[in-house]
Amino acid sequence: MSEVVKRGSKYLARISYKVDGKYKKKSKGGFKTSSAAKAWIKLQEADKVSGTFIVDSKQAFPDYFKSWYELYKIDSSDAQQRWYRFAQHVYSKRLSNITLDKLSRPILQRFLNELAKDYAFSTVKKIKTYMVQSIKSALYDNLISSDPTIGLTYTGKDGRNKELKFLEEAQMKALITYLTSIPVFERSVSDMMIIMALNTGARYEEVAALTWGDLTNNSISINKAWDQVARKVKETKNKSSNRVVSVPDNLIIDLKAWSPIHNNNEFIFCNNETGLPQTSNAANKKLQKVLIKIKSPKRITFHGLRHTHASWLLSNGVDVKYVSERLGHSSITMTLDIYTHLLEKTRTNEEQKSVSLLSQL
Repeated sequence: MSEVVKRGSKYLARISYKVDGKYKKKSKGGFKTSSAAKAWIKLQEADKVSGTFIVDSKQAFPDYFKSWYELYKIDSSDAQQRWYRFAQHVYSKRLSNITLDKLSRPILQRFLNELAKDYAFSTVKKIKTYMVQSIKSALYDNLISSDPTIGLTYTGKDGRNKELKFLEEAQMKALITYLTSIPVFERSVSDMMIIMALNTGARYEEVAALTWGDLTNNSISINKAWDQVARKVKETKNKSSNRVVSVPDNLIIDLKAWSPIHNNNEFIFCNNETGLPQTSNAANKKLQKVLIKIKSPKRITFHGLRHTHASWLLSNGVDVKYVSERLGHSSITMTLDIYTHLLEKTRTNEEQKSVSLLSQL
C-alpha cells in the first residue's frame, strides 16, 4: 500500500512493507511535485519485488522529523502543530547535516547544550521531548539500530517570569474594588474579563471562550477554549480543565445586568467590532492601566490573575486538592509544584501553630 499526500507546497510519499510478518511504514517528504513522489514509490516497490528493499537511514534528521510529525501527529491541535514546526526549524538550523544513521549521544548532547544558551528551560524541554519521540519511532521502524537519546540531559535559560507573579491580598481587593465601583453599564469587556478571572482562576483562553449558555445562577461551566491565533474554539487544555466553578452570586447578577448591551453575540466577552472574543493583548493593556491607577507595586499579566486567585485561596487555608480541581489542573502534583513556595510558607505557619499547641499540654 502506498500514497502521496500534499503538505503545503511539497509532497510526502508513504509506503508499507513487511518485516518479520509485521507491516511497517516508510515515508519521505520534501518532493516538489506529485510525480517525483510517485517515482520514489515506484522505486521502493521495485526494490520490494527484487528483495533489495532497504529502509533509508541516510535521510537528514530534520527532514525525517518533518515527515514523522506530519504522518503521526496529524490530529494535534493548531498550537501543537506550531510547536512541531518551530522544533523542525530549530533542527534544520542546528542538525541539518546529521543523517539518521549518524545520530549519536554526543552529537545530541552537544545540540542540547548549545540550545540551552539561547532558549528557556521549558523550550529546550519541549524540543528535546519531540526529538526523543521521533527518534524512538525511527528505532521502532528499524531506521536506526540503537537509541541515541538514552541518558541525555538538558538545561536552559531562566524563563521571563522566574518568580511566580500574583497580587497580594490588599492589591487584589483594591483591584476588585476599583472595577466594581464602575457602574455596571459602563464597564468595558476587559473590565468584566478581569473580574471573571479573579473570581474563577480561569485561563485567558477559557474566559475568552465563555458563552452565555455557560452561566448558571451560581457557577460558570468551563468546557472549551479560544485559540486567538487560529481564531476558533478548541478543546480545553486537558480533560481536567472541563469543570464547573462556583462563583459569588453578585458576579452572575452583574453579568446579567451588563448583558443587554453585550449579548448580541454568542461569546460573553466579545469585541463589538469583530464579534470575536476580546484579545489577550487588549485585556492585558487594560489590566496594566488599572494596576497603575490603584498604585499597585506589582505588575502582573492576565495570567497572573489565575495565580492571584489560587494564591489567595491557599493562603486562606482552602484545601489544595479543591484548589487544584478549581484550576483544572491535571493532577494535584502540578498545583503543588507551581505553588511550592507559598505552601511552604503555610506549612511553616502550621508547624509553629502545632508546636505552640503542644507546648500548652
